[in-house]
Amino acid sequence: MKKILRIARLELSLMFYSPIAWLVLIIFIIQTGLTFTELLYNQETNQQLGRPLQVLTKILFAGEDGILPAVQKNLYLYIPLLTMGLLSRETSSGSIKLLQSSPVTVPQIVLGKFLSMMIYSLLLAFVLLSFILAGVVSVEALDIKFVLGGILGIYLLMCAYSAIGLFMSSLTTYQVVAAISTLAVLAALNFIGKVGQEYDFVRDITYWLSISGRAEHAVNGLISSKDLIYFLLVIGMFLQLTIMKLQGERKTSTAGVKFLRYSFVVVLVVAIGYVTSLPALNGYYDTTRFKDRTLTQTSQDIVGQLDKPIKITTYVNVNHYSASHGAPKNRISDLNQFEKYRRFLPDMKMDYVYYYDTLVHFNDTTRTLVEKAQRAAKAHKLDFDELLEPSQIKQLIDLVPEDNRLVRIVDYGGKQTALRMFDDIFQYPGETEITAALKRLVAAPGLVGVLTGNGERSTDKIVDGAYKVITKGLNVRGSLINAGFDVIDITLADGQDIPTNLNVLVLADPKSEYSNDQAKQITAYIEAGGNILIAGEPGRQSVLNPIIEKLGVAFAPGTLLQESENYELNLIQAKFTVDAAAFGFGFYDKAVVTFPGAVRLAYMDMGKYKVTPILVTNEQVTWNKLGEFDLNTEKVTFDPASEKKIAAPVALALQRVVGDKEQKIMVLGDADFMSNGEINRNNVNTVNASFALRMFKWFSDGEYPVDTSRPKSIDDKVLLTRGDIGWMKVSTLGVIPLLVGMFGAVLLMIRRSK
Repeated sequence: MKKILRIARLELSLMFYSPIAWLVLIIFIIQTGLTFTELLYNQETNQQLGRPLQVLTKILFAGEDGILPAVQKNLYLYIPLLTMGLLSRETSSGSIKLLQSSPVTVPQIVLGKFLSMMIYSLLLAFVLLSFILAGVVSVEALDIKFVLGGILGIYLLMCAYSAIGLFMSSLTTYQVVAAISTLAVLAALNFIGKVGQEYDFVRDITYWLSISGRAEHAVNGLISSKDLIYFLLVIGMFLQLTIMKLQGERKTSTAGVKFLRYSFVVVLVVAIGYVTSLPALNGYYDTTRFKDRTLTQTSQDIVGQLDKPIKITTYVNVNHYSASHGAPKNRISDLNQFEKYRRFLPDMKMDYVYYYDTLVHFNDTTRTLVEKAQRAAKAHKLDFDELLEPSQIKQLIDLVPEDNRLVRIVDYGGKQTALRMFDDIFQYPGETEITAALKRLVAAPGLVGVLTGNGERSTDKIVDGAYKVITKGLNVRGSLINAGFDVIDITLADGQDIPTNLNVLVLADPKSEYSNDQAKQITAYIEAGGNILIAGEPGRQSVLNPIIEKLGVAFAPGTLLQESENYELNLIQAKFTVDAAAFGFGFYDKAVVTFPGAVRLAYMDMGKYKVTPILVTNEQVTWNKLGEFDLNTEKVTFDPASEKKIAAPVALALQRVVGDKEQKIMVLGDADFMSNGEINRNNVNTVNASFALRMFKWFSDGEYPVDTSRPKSIDDKVLLTRGDIGWMKVSTLGVIPLLVGMFGAVLLMIRRSK
């Protein structure tokens, strides 16, 4: 060990007696300092403008633009400059022969050289550690453990690069060639993860070989055993190859024997790495403050109830635009979306089935179905002959209800549920959707019944006034069917009974009056304690009031109007009452729910139900307009002589205890609030979709949607002023690099004078 330390000390002295080590150190300090101060300045600017700040630790140190990702992106430029002369210098000068003839073994030479790079890399890591102190004085409640985990990942990456550079330096007598060769190997190791992705076995091997993203996991808060083992194996492999190269120069061996020896080392390392990266053998440590890279406790509890194997089958229609997510070349990326669950379900099996079929909502008459499938198969690098034909996939599963889109079927003990992709910026299902799907398999799904047959709002149409987006939207993340509910239509006109196991019955805007038998069924359901959502519209008072009169609630005559310079008068922007938060409707202060055409709700305390207003109109600009009028053909204005501005209730929550159950009723003065048109409204900042989902969560006693929320970040305040940040920038970009440069210059001059 003493000889290894002596070699390392000698190598470090040589390194710092040259300008390269000092230049790399100075550039490294300037780069990290510039990145940190610029990000900090931007966040302080946002704070001055009153914009909310969150997870400042991640913004400054991780993510896409933080210090550690910036270092990771540029590290390949630094290390080859430092390693290029480690052995090539010895070889070109002939001193390697003196070393080999001295009482020092080849492994000691290699380990000593590598130790010098470990120490230099540690110096760079200390530069990064110094920014923890800068972060502590700059940001309130900095997540120190998170940053330390990221620095560990960067340090291991430096060591891996150093081992590679050391080996490349042993192959040539030219330092420049060694540096360029190191760059080439690093580029190859970053690129190899994209090679052979369409072939299962090759995909797993090349993905493991890839060094790309290995440190990124630690930088963003997750240290895994497979990444740690990867770095150790890569370091060990290249050190062993270096030792074999130097020892081979002292022995006479054929090229074939040398090739077999090198191949054996590489194959052994890859085999060990592949086995140790299997999900069942992985260990993880989440360095984030609130365990953001781990499933929430809610999800862990649900996963813990699974006592049978989980199988997820992804059905990919090559003709649909979503097919790229399930294509073989994107398999690793697709599997990684379920990494959090594979940690707790290492035996989870994921299969892929490829087929072609017609697209429900897309028409292309220029090519036949087979022609389109052949073209798509070629684009996704699939064998067309192995695709299932429409008749074959229909024998296996009916995917027409899923619009023949990419869909995953989760199978657990013979029970199945769908897990879908979404047409938003995230596309993949998140923890909320995946956990809801798993919960449906271990517990009963939520059940929402929607009355039809009397002109009520449809759950199957995509027109503005219908409810398909919020109830059955296949590609909508916030739809009920993707949040854990089943939605069924109930047609009383056909003699269908109202199920007793509903979480809620939706009665929305019937156009015609219910018959006596139908009204009795609805009344009996309510009297028995069933939950119900009743939504009306102007002009529907006579249809709905007979249904709700026993509740002590009535749809008042007239139509609510709201003065506005930008919107129609009948667009009511209702605000939440102070009591709404107790029902789960806790939004930000100025949150509004839009009601395009609403009726004032009148109520009285009959002692039967506890009635609580949830949404009310703005009493400064809202009044109730009686009589008939047409906003399209006449100008309507508020008449202070005969009309009065009011804060009218437009959403009431009713509660009572029936047996051992709490009955919940929601009455709303508008049925459009959760229609397709309002959910997709973009000219007013509304919370209609969130309000609707939380309402169904209230009805289901909090079962669905599944709560996977996390604590709010506490590192959300910049403690320094702009002036302070300016001084920090001067220090990191000027003073400190200048001092380091001066010290290095003095050392070099002393060296030359001797």
